[in-house]
Amino acid sequence: MYFSMSFALFLVIINVFKLWIARYLPLLGDEAYYNLWASYPALSYTDHPPMIAFMHLFLNARFAGNDLGIRLGAIACVLFSTWIIYLIGKEAFGKRVAIASAVLFNIIPTYFAGGLFLTPEQPLIIFWLLSMYALVKIIKTHKKGYWYLLGLTVGLGLLSKFPMVLIGPGILLFLLLSKDNRYWLTKKEPYLACALALIIFLPVIIWNFQHGFPSLLHHGARIGSPNYLENLAYFVVLQLIMFSPPLFIFACTTFFYDFWRKIKSWDNYSLLFVLISLPAFVAFLLISPFTLVGGHWTSTVYLGITILLCHKVLAAFHHPLKNIWVWINIMVIVVINVLFIGYYVFLHPVPADLLGKEYTINKELPQYIKKAKVDYVFSNQMGVASLVAFYGKTNVYMPKGLWKQFDIWGQPNIKKGDDILYFAFANEDAYKKLKPLFRRVEIDENKRLFAKDSDIPSKTKVLKCTGFKGGRLP
Repeated sequence: MYFSMSFALFLVIINVFKLWIARYLPLLGDEAYYNLWASYPALSYTDHPPMIAFMHLFLNARFAGNDLGIRLGAIACVLFSTWIIYLIGKEAFGKRVAIASAVLFNIIPTYFAGGLFLTPEQPLIIFWLLSMYALVKIIKTHKKGYWYLLGLTVGLGLLSKFPMVLIGPGILLFLLLSKDNRYWLTKKEPYLACALALIIFLPVIIWNFQHGFPSLLHHGARIGSPNYLENLAYFVVLQLIMFSPPLFIFACTTFFYDFWRKIKSWDNYSLLFVLISLPAFVAFLLISPFTLVGGHWTSTVYLGITILLCHKVLAAFHHPLKNIWVWINIMVIVVINVLFIGYYVFLHPVPADLLGKEYTINKELPQYIKKAKVDYVFSNQMGVASLVAFYGKTNVYMPKGLWKQFDIWGQPNIKKGDDILYFAFANEDAYKKLKPLFRRVEIDENKRLFAKDSDIPSKTKVLKCTGFKGGRLP
């Protein structure tokens, strides 16, 4: 009872804290971009499958396109994931491990700080965890029906983000190496589950076929950076920061030492949590020398590892909180979170002319755009275009060829004499390039947009272009 009450109090405190700091978190450019998808319902999109668009569509309907509503959606996703990870831990190792896993999940930097933002990782984590829960129930009950739940959750995970496909090799490895569950390979249920997942994912395949597989081209273009050692170091450092040194080191020792030496002594649940995570970790590790792997890309890797770490610690120490090393590791995690939140919320640099109005300036965009009396609004950067569309409550376009998804959505037919607002990001030559295309181009010396990513406030200039004469926008 004491542990349950303490756990409930912990969840109340951490979520009230998240709600408090939410007011200091304007949308990221990526978040606004995913929100823009909700205005263009489709079977899929260039960057990711459509699940995140459905979530933004629901939140827009409930909260009228308010950024606080999107923050609430992100917080709710983490809370739901907490409940699932608790259920998994309880089914596999008991209530103490379940509570410890849920608490650790909530303080790991990526799941705590990163969980404040509504990105495709949120639904991906939910459906990865639900798939883990279905697998745990299969191990525990040997009931055939859970295979269909697994097929459903994997399919919905594939509609969330492409790395969900990496759960497949993990499940296959588990069935091959677990002598108690190997018999499932001779049954029809696993194959029907695969078929169900593929059917659910089919709309994404159809959309990509119709548009020339832009998702494959988009993600394939990331590969090819020649800075192999720098990229690998970047991957390792980000893993250490975003998932904490204790969890990253435990994951590496488990994957590359324990897996080979102690695998025969593992119970089925420990084996599952390792094997379901291993393919994703290895995949991103292998591509890390060839591209900059985002720290959040491996968010699913550490879900099973989090539960396993708590199981190992509780098995090794009857009263783990009395152990100095446990406290040192907890403090490392807390310090990383404090540094991130402290910088991002309170110390993030703000241009001098935005001080005091950084959290209100975006609300002035609709009136500013209306007062400009232009025919169209453009930007040369995806994040800026999406933020202006979200806060300005207007359609925003990008010049052809800058971002594939905007090309798919199409462009207006600008006629001679039309006027536009052009939000130029990090383009010092924008004025020179636009001047020959219009009768007059004016640079607004005031900052009109605030965000906390990509130096958007300091590097974005607004140009009012009147009297279009013809030509291609830069």
